[in-house]
Amino acid sequence: MASQLTETMGRLAQPLAAVLWPLAVCALAFAALAWLTKGRRALADARAAAGETKINAVMVAVDALAVGPVLAIGMAAVVGGLATRGLQLDTAPLWARIGRWPTAAAAIVLGDFFGYWRHRAQHSRWLWPAHAVHHSDTRLTWFSLERMHPIDRAGSLMDMVLLSALGLPVWALAANALVRHYYGYFVHADLPWTLGKVGWVINSPVMHRWHHARDVEGSGHNFATVFSVWDRAFGTYYQPGPCAVPLGVREDLGEGALGQYAHPLKVWARALRPRRTELSS
Repeated sequence: MASQLTETMGRLAQPLAAVLWPLAVCALAFAALAWLTKGRRALADARAAAGETKINAVMVAVDALAVGPVLAIGMAAVVGGLATRGLQLDTAPLWARIGRWPTAAAAIVLGDFFGYWRHRAQHSRWLWPAHAVHHSDTRLTWFSLERMHPIDRAGSLMDMVLLSALGLPVWALAANALVRHYYGYFVHADLPWTLGKVGWVINSPVMHRWHHARDVEGSGHNFATVFSVWDRAFGTYYQPGPCAVPLGVREDLGEGALGQYAHPLKVWARALRPRRTELSS
């Protein structure tokens, strides 16, 4: 019995362990960047962000043990369904002709384009309550990327569904996910970088920090993850200078991770309640 329990616990810990080591590498890398950029002030900033970091850590654990596996199964079912129902374009000859590197580049560019519009949708009235959880971190760091409600995380997979519908190979979907995920860590990092002229094409930490601003116009802008050209092309670019304004959201999302998980459910329940009353009368 004891051996079976140990084996079961070991299996449950495997997804979490697979998540922890990349996070540990990222933590060391961004700590080094913060120290090189800000010196001793980096330690004070890290201590100030400790409370927010705890919430993000809880969400990482929940995602690894519960949310991630469920979404992976769902994603596989959706992608498989596209193929079996003839909803996937037959573009395999095109990707084979242009080669691996151009195919990977196409997946990243198209994925960021789809992600731009999906992100704008997440800021709409009905999707915002779940997306607000991601914006609730008042001490934005690279680890803030992991603060995401399961419903919001499921919506973010729409990028992959659209790429799959275009017939991109699975390895290209993986390349898109990896590049945009780890670049997402970079743009969330507490680094005062605009990237200079490169920022005309590529998103920067300062640009994305304005997206997380609480009470200014810029909080409704800068939706792309990697390429700033999408925001420039569609009129949502905003970067007046270094971002030193308050971050977070105006709403009260409740206490800790549990309160944030419950927040969108409460908002949607309140919004639907009057409709039920009208229907019953």
